[in-house]
Amino acid sequence: MQTVTTANVKATAFQQFLESNQITCFAVQEAADEAHTVIFRTQLEVGGQQLPVMLITDDSLYTLLQVRVVAAAVKGANGPVLLDYVNTQNRTYKAFKYYLSETNDLVLDSCLPAVPEQFEPQLVSLSLDIILRHLTEEYPALMRIIWAGETAAGSV
Repeated sequence: MQTVTTANVKATAFQQFLESNQITCFAVQEAADEAHTVIFRTQLEVGGQQLPVMLITDDSLYTLLQVRVVAAAVKGANGPVLLDYVNTQNRTYKAFKYYLSETNDLVLDSCLPAVPEQFEPQLVSLSLDIILRHLTEEYPALMRIIWAGETAAGSV
């Protein structure tokens, strides 16, 4: 893994966490901007698919954990049923929220607030575990909605 060279305290802490736990599945990209943005990329295997994951760290109060769940999720007439599913998930779960991107990708975001000096990489790991467990349980029903336009209640 590439070493973080920026003054981003959260990125340095996360990289140290990865190294001390011998986690090698993350790629690192430094944005070279005023906020010292560093992006860690990996993938989650869910339902036989590799879902892209980004952890975006910078000098702000916020650290964003993002999973691209399904590319071009709106297909034909499934839009209303998919939106209903997303809204139901968003009302149910506090740790993360779904949304449709401008290109209709289904995205799951989790925002981890902490001042840089109090950032805890273990929360990233815990959040990823929670997201992976959730997606493993929900992915089959979600894919039925996307491909067949079934209702969430009828697909479980």
